[in-house]
Amino acid sequence: MQTAEPLVSFIVLGWNNKDLLPECFNSIQTQTYKNFQIIYVDNGSSDSSLEFVRSNYPSVIAVDATKNTGFAIGNNIGIAKAFEDADCRYVALVNTDATLAKDWLETLTAFAAQHEHCGSLQTPTFDYYDHAVLDSYGITVDHYGRAMQLGYRSTGPLPATQKVFGTNAAAALFTRDFLKSQPFGDDYFDSDLWMYLEDVDLAARATIMGWDNWYVDQSAAYHMGSASSSKNPGFSVYMIYRNNFPMIIKNFPVTIILKVLPGLLATDLKTIFNLFRGRNKRALIALLKGRIHGLKFIPLMVKKRKMLKHAIGNKALWELMAKSR
Repeated sequence: MQTAEPLVSFIVLGWNNKDLLPECFNSIQTQTYKNFQIIYVDNGSSDSSLEFVRSNYPSVIAVDATKNTGFAIGNNIGIAKAFEDADCRYVALVNTDATLAKDWLETLTAFAAQHEHCGSLQTPTFDYYDHAVLDSYGITVDHYGRAMQLGYRSTGPLPATQKVFGTNAAAALFTRDFLKSQPFGDDYFDSDLWMYLEDVDLAARATIMGWDNWYVDQSAAYHMGSASSSKNPGFSVYMIYRNNFPMIIKNFPVTIILKVLPGLLATDLKTIFNLFRGRNKRALIALLKGRIHGLKFIPLMVKKRKMLKHAIGNKALWELMAKSR
């Protein structure tokens, strides 16, 4: 029997961020919406994060992934754990370097209850260090094939509530109905992408399958950004370029792939030129390796795209992409 407040499972994925956990957990535990549980998945931390959680937060369900499984697999482990409870209707993903306003969950669940066929939702996410600066109000793929955060580093009036291409998994709410509708079983975030653009891939899948992703202009989340990935910036460049084109091949109609290819090539060439001129050898090598290694994933992504059913027209999809501009 469903309660007045459906059960929400927060998934917090950690990797050597013990110092960030108290503030993150506190922002969840003080939510005005009360029917939730917290699932912490530890990705093989070496800073005693798992022991810290088990000793100091007995109400948190702590799961040991035993090794660094990346963002995709780590969150899939948490989602699978959440769905062991048949009453769980929503999954909220919150990065360890993110915090939430007290009414964040109440705002999004109330909105979802009034809008059928929600795939995911987010509030404005602001820069943790400067709340006047927007981190994102969604994510998208632009007309050049690049993944982007909507509104990144912008200031001024917030955009009004609207449907967006997708939501930023740093702090977002996903519906069980959407996640369970995936044709890939419990591989909700594509494990082959491992880390980077996996939330863009899921957003593209939601949009293409006809689910609605919403930005809601109330409440707030706050995000530091790159708390884990900044420890190895060359790796982040490599993974972004490795995953970019396979993600496009997997999800987008052929006509749109052909539209974005010239722009994608042009921006690559411009970036390569700038990195070469600036003598940034590390980033240049990471970019080139990423693009080359991404090619081996294309046959696999072609197989996956055959499993997706497109429920949105090319024009509507192109218009959602255009909002990034």
